[in-house]
Amino acid sequence: MSIDHLFVCIEPGGPEIDALQRMGLQETYRRAHPGQGTANVCFAFDNLYLELLWLTSEAEARSPAIARTRLWERSQWRPLGACPFGMAFRGDLASAGVPTWDYRPPYLSAGMAIPVATASDDPALPMVFVSPGHERPVEWPSARRGTLQQSGGWGEVLWVDIGLPPRAAAASLLRTVASASSPLCITARQDGRHCLRLALADAQGQHTHTLDLASTGLGRWRVSLIDETLPARSWQRAWAALGLTAPDGLMQRLLDAWAEPQRHYHTQQHLRECLALLEPALCLAQHPGEVELALWFHDAVYDPQGKDNEARSADWATEALAQAGAGSAVQQRVRALIMATCHDAEPTDPDARLLVDIDLAILGAEPVRFAEYDAQVRAEYRWVPSWLYRRKRKEVLAGFLARSTIFGTERFRERPEGQARENLRSAV
Repeated sequence: MSIDHLFVCIEPGGPEIDALQRMGLQETYRRAHPGQGTANVCFAFDNLYLELLWLTSEAEARSPAIARTRLWERSQWRPLGACPFGMAFRGDLASAGVPTWDYRPPYLSAGMAIPVATASDDPALPMVFVSPGHERPVEWPSARRGTLQQSGGWGEVLWVDIGLPPRAAAASLLRTVASASSPLCITARQDGRHCLRLALADAQGQHTHTLDLASTGLGRWRVSLIDETLPARSWQRAWAALGLTAPDGLMQRLLDAWAEPQRHYHTQQHLRECLALLEPALCLAQHPGEVELALWFHDAVYDPQGKDNEARSADWATEALAQAGAGSAVQQRVRALIMATCHDAEPTDPDARLLVDIDLAILGAEPVRFAEYDAQVRAEYRWVPSWLYRRKRKEVLAGFLARSTIFGTERFRERPEGQARENLRSAV
């Protein structure tokens, strides 16, 4: 079996559509489903497509002919605890040992049926079914094909990772379809979130980007396009700017540190977001290589119960620089940059202001990302009683809100300052 398409339930007119288009994805087509009570917009790659699906009629979705699909429950996934995903396959579920029932929606041609996995009657599981179509998008007739993602530089999806709450992820249905479809991985999310990741390949088949959709506390999706080439590009650029060669294996040791299990916000996601913000702003730095390297190290050591994370991270950075042959002036400037991320005083050094603004840019993120960040920080401090956490967290955020300006550079004051104040006011 192979994956034909994946659907994700969104709100009607949800911002996820615009988010994908801003990232460079091209809408392939959109359709309504008469009698089913849904409509969609689809983004097709060479071998499969992503469908954003929303409810148009509760009455139709809950009618006797449709109700067993649990599409209504899936559209209300957040309050009902249902799964917002569907997985359609090209192939035969029965040959994989999956019992099915025949779904005959009104919009389907007479005599046709869609085999749906019986286990998908449980709305906590994805809707697993056989697609009525049997061709890859690149093989569709030109009248149907519309626009694929080749204009954006993407060809096939190399693999799909679906993150589900642990009980759903352990379901035998999902183990069966994952073993029968090699590019599919089912991941148990201990935080209970629903996530979908697609590895996008360029025309040469190289994994260049990962499309990442993750549920947030707002009931909407945080959509991001991860540039898989950014870490290596940034790493090489930083050391080249310093005129030095990085110690062997250091980059991987840092990435491993950023992926430690106690982290929820201070992860590779945060590192990548920082590097992506710095890349177009490197021209503003007096010592760009030092700023970039300081970002790599600024949360390299992270113990949620520790009081010296920044100092230990700075120690690691200066040791690595010394090993590479950097002079003491470079070592001390990088140390000072890392220590500036303690955020105990507003920096006066231009490079420190830039680095601190990048570290704090999450405060000015779109509301769905800010909500995700807020939940991630709480997860890192889950050992703190709720009443105490709320009080201390409010004090920290109110401190930023009380500043005359949250950001120290003109670049960030012009862009995320207003959104940061809105986010902080809503949080405190």
